[in-house]
Amino acid sequence: MKLERKKQQKSKMHKIHNFGTPESSKKFLGVFELSQSRKGQVQMTETIAVLFIFFILIVFGISLFYQYSKSSFQAQQEELLGKKAIEITLKTLFIPELMCTKGDAEAEDNCFDMMKVRHAVDVFGENNLTYFDTFSFSKISLSEIYPGNETYVLYDFPKNDWENTEKTFFIIAMKDEVKGEGQPYFGIGRLDIEVYS
Repeated sequence: MKLERKKQQKSKMHKIHNFGTPESSKKFLGVFELSQSRKGQVQMTETIAVLFIFFILIVFGISLFYQYSKSSFQAQQEELLGKKAIEITLKTLFIPELMCTKGDAEAEDNCFDMMKVRHAVDVFGENNLTYFDTFSFSKISLSEIYPGNETYVLYDFPKNDWENTEKTFFIIAMKDEVKGEGQPYFGIGRLDIEVYS
């Protein structure tokens, strides 16, 4: 039994060291050729997988950039609309057609003369296009808070296909020379401005 094992080990050793024979080199080259073609296939598969992952990452990056740009653009539009609403509010507060005055003296801040307001409703309504440069696409209304509850729509020029609106309001004094008996009569009102975009 020991003798047989020694013979088997010698034959294995002979096979291992027997690479120089033509038969063994053919077998070795065949295995080498086979492994080369498999290596080529594996490399090709790896290249395709890397390219596939690369393009997926590019598509993912482009979609993230698009979403970021879209949200950034919307935020910028909302900011511009807010600025426009404040600008129109300030123009309305300081428009001479509505402000309170004391004869030749300077105008009073945050005060509308109700006689002027009543006439301005008609004038602004007839000349919407004239005031469009000043007020753009917006609705301007004055609501009396105290003592009455009248509402005056001074300007209304809505945008047909508006998507957003920005609303602002301002509390003002309402001076009425007609209601007072020799003295001006004052009330409190709220100026509502709605800007369309």
